[in-house]
Amino acid sequence: MPIASSRPWALYLMTFVTALLAAASAVYWVLGVAGVAGQRTPVTSTPIEPAAPDAKDLARALGGALAPQAKPAEAISTQYQLLGVVAGPVGKGYALLAVDGAPPKTYAVGAALGDGQVLQSVSARGAKIGSTLQGDAAVELALPKLPGV
Repeated sequence: MPIASSRPWALYLMTFVTALLAAASAVYWVLGVAGVAGQRTPVTSTPIEPAAPDAKDLARALGGALAPQAKPAEAISTQYQLLGVVAGPVGKGYALLAVDGAPPKTYAVGAALGDGQVLQSVSARGAKIGSTLQGDAAVELALPKLPGV
């Protein structure tokens, strides 16, 4: 006795959809590869001359550091503006300085001002700035004279 088999239509539908997607994917890739192959343009390049390495970058790459180069005294003197001093005993005191046009700050004798400069000493109307606390002064700043004095 033959058994009547009912074939599920859902299985046929899923098989058809899968085959349709596979065919669409194959057509997409074939057209995509053919389209790209037809639009290729030759690549031309111009040789680039290598630039000479910067000394700072080269020293940094080799693990060293260049010694900071001293600025001329004129550049240092225009970099700092003395606005006030509080002189104390020798080796003590404070100076009110504007550095590079920034708002003024109070610096104690021996404080680092930036760029390897320190406030060496203060007097009643001036201040000395140099690369070390004990060395020669690179710049001597003086307060402007008071009017009427």
